[in-house]
Amino acid sequence: MTLQISPAAPRVTIQNGKAVTTSLDVADYFDKRHDNVLRAIERLDCSEKFTALNFEVSEYTDSTGRKLPMYTMTKDGFVFLVMGFTGKKAAAFKEAYITDV
Repeated sequence: MTLQISPAAPRVTIQNGKAVTTSLDVADYFDKRHDNVLRAIERLDCSEKFTALNFEVSEYTDSTGRKLPMYTMTKDGFVFLVMGFTGKKAAAFKEAYITDV
């Protein structure tokens, strides 16, 4: 399935043969603070198995040189997360996902 909700969708990379994105890219695309996206991921009510398969804790270095947490997530993890978001971009994603299935 290919979701195209706008030309400026979150950045996706290929890692170990899987399409993934990061919590930073999700925060940027949906105009959310990164700490709020981290909290949303940590509060997801999914199984430990689903979490282990679809979310990986990582870190990035910010502009001041600090190492901070972030998550790398699969398409399934991304969809699970975004289905809990609100706002115009989240609604557009949900509509595109539903009509493309």
